[in-house]
Amino acid sequence: MRAQHDIGGTDEGPVDPHPHEPSLFDRRVDALMLLLAAQCDFFSVDSQRRAGEDLAPALYKGLAYYERWMHNIAVLMVERGQLTQAEIDRKVEAVRARVARDHDRGRAYAAGHHHDHDHAHDWDEDGPPGEYAILEEAIRELSIEKGFFEAADVQRQIEDMDARTPSQGVRLIAKAWTNPAFYKEVMRDAKAAAELLGIDMTPSPPIRAVQNTPTLHHMVVCTLCSCYPRALLGIPPLWYKSRAYRARSVVDPRGVLAEFGTVLPDSTQVRVVDSTADLRYIVIPMRPEGTDAWTEAQLAPLVTRDAIIGVAQARWPNA
Repeated sequence: MRAQHDIGGTDEGPVDPHPHEPSLFDRRVDALMLLLAAQCDFFSVDSQRRAGEDLAPALYKGLAYYERWMHNIAVLMVERGQLTQAEIDRKVEAVRARVARDHDRGRAYAAGHHHDHDHAHDWDEDGPPGEYAILEEAIRELSIEKGFFEAADVQRQIEDMDARTPSQGVRLIAKAWTNPAFYKEVMRDAKAAAELLGIDMTPSPPIRAVQNTPTLHHMVVCTLCSCYPRALLGIPPLWYKSRAYRARSVVDPRGVLAEFGTVLPDSTQVRVVDSTADLRYIVIPMRPEGTDAWTEAQLAPLVTRDAIIGVAQARWPNA
């Protein structure tokens, strides 16, 4: 019987390809996961995935991506004996009380002041944090209190991931387009090739590059979760993690590509490659015609994150 997380090939509706900036909650959960899993070595990627797969189907489908991550962290910290459920529950109640108190103060302040003042308050716009944001704050505070890491480590982790942008992958593609020896290195071992450019690939599993041609177009998906070349491209976009993209890419790749504005000739074969926890993929898009004499710096603006994942093609000059 198919588990709730194994959605490749199911009907999940259209993909929303619009860009989405990670929220502060998203970035904090991302940092917390990396600190507890990689720095503290409290649990592995496989166990994190298993915790999510154990969710009841309705809950798995109902939670947002980073809410599932937060659930998994809480489960694993108890399983590994780093925290007790009682500790978490007490801290959650303390955070909830503090949030309610701050919320009431913010509402009282807003009621007594006009909105043309300089005082910044978020409650009126966004409301108080949800249950999983409270859980994140609780586990983060407990981890700091127990000395697992310091508050500054969370901020450093967020800044490190913020610094990992698609521009790193763009550099790799532009050099591969202009340097045949480097292109061979990328095709042999994309992770090692990135390290030759001075990119820190320490947290990344192996990365394999695939080449697009006029007769073969690759696109990358992770049908089980969201495995992605983060060390090269940063946090994956919302659409890559969505149920619709994960489900439909393997059965309707042309339909998904069309939702990104990518329409290929019937003569072009579309091949979907499935990233895993042990192997990530990137796409080397076709180099636009008429750019043979261009330098890496000139070519870089033609490369996009979406082209490196294969849902788009490289930009044409002056497009």
